[in-house]
Amino acid sequence: MLDAIKELGDYVKEKEKLSDVEIFVDKAKLGKSTKKVLCILFQHEDDKITYTKVIPEDYKGASLYLYRRGTSRGVNISPSALITEEIGSTFENKIVNWFKNREDSLSVGIERELEKERDKIKEELVKCYKEIPEDERTNVLLTILLEENGEKKYIGELPAFKEILMQDTLKTYYSRKTIGESKGRGVCYLCGKSGEVFGFVLPSFGFSFSTADKRGFLPDFVQEEHWKEVPICKDCAISLEIGKKFLDDNLSYPKRGYSFFGCKYYVIPKFVFGEMLEEIYNYITHFKNEEYEEGLLSKEDRLGEIVRDKEDILRLIFLFYKQKGGGAYIDIVRYVEDVLPSWVREIYNCQNSVRKMDIIQEESIRKILGKKWIGDFVSGRMSKEKGLGRNNWFMKFTRDFFPSSNTEGVYDKYFMDVVSSILSRKPIDKDFMISAFVNRIRSAFKAHKGHDLLCLKAFMLYSFLAKVDLLRGERMEEGKALEKIEGENFDSKVERFFREHGFTGAAKKAAFSVGMLVDYLLWVQRDERGIKDFGKEPFWSNLYGLVLDEKKIKGLFPKAISKLRQYGKGKPTLEAVVSKYLAEAEQNWDISNDEASYYFALGMTLGRLFSKDKEKEEEKKEGE
Repeated sequence: MLDAIKELGDYVKEKEKLSDVEIFVDKAKLGKSTKKVLCILFQHEDDKITYTKVIPEDYKGASLYLYRRGTSRGVNISPSALITEEIGSTFENKIVNWFKNREDSLSVGIERELEKERDKIKEELVKCYKEIPEDERTNVLLTILLEENGEKKYIGELPAFKEILMQDTLKTYYSRKTIGESKGRGVCYLCGKSGEVFGFVLPSFGFSFSTADKRGFLPDFVQEEHWKEVPICKDCAISLEIGKKFLDDNLSYPKRGYSFFGCKYYVIPKFVFGEMLEEIYNYITHFKNEEYEEGLLSKEDRLGEIVRDKEDILRLIFLFYKQKGGGAYIDIVRYVEDVLPSWVREIYNCQNSVRKMDIIQEESIRKILGKKWIGDFVSGRMSKEKGLGRNNWFMKFTRDFFPSSNTEGVYDKYFMDVVSSILSRKPIDKDFMISAFVNRIRSAFKAHKGHDLLCLKAFMLYSFLAKVDLLRGERMEEGKALEKIEGENFDSKVERFFREHGFTGAAKKAAFSVGMLVDYLLWVQRDERGIKDFGKEPFWSNLYGLVLDEKKIKGLFPKAISKLRQYGKGKPTLEAVVSKYLAEAEQNWDISNDEASYYFALGMTLGRLFSKDKEKEEEKKEGE
């Protein structure tokens, strides 16, 4: 990963002809959100520094202000700071304190005037800040402005401050106030050249996986020896910094404040022969401000189109991370490398193919969830579920079965395991997924709410994993859509459904069909008794909270038949189908208890597709 970021930095530095200032300023930290700047103006005349006033102005670009963040509790690298707390505190902590202990005459003169006019400056800062429109107060920048010979100059136009920026930034590569210095003579981890190498390069711009804070992770428990762990030379350190900033500017997602189910992520291009293609660079920078609104993969799909004939030189790295320290550091949650653009296209195409299945289109979903439903199953939920998009539904549905909440539990690791397996093309255990499905479906079933939604999500997700051929173990093989037959009877409709959706094995069909019968019985009881709420039917107590096995499922069949006879609501065609598949499974029950429960639940939900009494079925409410 580091070599890919370094190579990216090498290319960007040469391509964009970056100056030293452009390399070191934190342009991404300001971005589009900084609209206003408060400048503390000093007059510099005859070696005398005099405070003049506070000038509010529109933001004009990072290089003028030399903004570069320092430590969260200390000062920044330059006397420019974002107002993230009470403005007086920002002034004291980030501006006044920056000039303390400086030895050059300009800084000494400014410090003296700051101390002298401290209260007046604070008062004017507060006044000017309050006058800024509320919608422009996000990321307001506080900085220094100097007037010399009638000309106002920003610190980015003053050689003394530019030199301080460069030297103090380089110092962060090897010096920490609480630790000391960590540098020595050695071989650079990235370029292999011998020379002076530094120990704090990675944490200097946010990679917290390399830390000297804990002695137990260091050679001989000596923090100053951290340079021996990941020794990096000055040139490679600068290239890493440029590469990291390019990622922040162009390839960090999502961009608009929310996260990818608790994380953000980088998409890092890695070039096998170390030479970046200008065509790809132009593509990335052209789309730098676009959000991946349609999911994790849609823009990478465009990237894949560009390199269709060049896949032997390009791989993609997905790095999932969480920000900490107010965004100053990142913790790497998961790292997936060597992802082929062709595989990204395959994922995209398969999820799109599953989404086009008849079973999740509006007509079918209305039979399952009610006549008020509009759109297919994904689009109909997009406005209701945060993070759900047309091209990332399989990620969102995965999260539904591996949640992170106080009520359902925290399953972040399992969620990222599945995401990583999909991206890296590694098999996922079928039993693991089925267990995750049925656990969440059981919880919703017991709560009498939303189990049918989860059944649909599980069915789609399982179909997707089968289509991309990532299920380890016996799996629901991909079927093909079959032509509908006019006047087709109930038996053949059900069998066609099983063939289209890869239901192999009599046991799966038997569990599914018993689920269909039980759902019909529950509907009959609600209708006969005037019951409005799902879960209040008398037969509900026979369902064991969906903790089922072969014996329980087979036992439900005669019980359900008996109850239907009592109501005079027998359904011979459905009963015959159930009897048929139970007979076929008599000597070949080859599914686990979790699978039995899962296919039974699917039958309770998807069996509504075969109902002839549409008007009654359409009265079912969403999430029933």
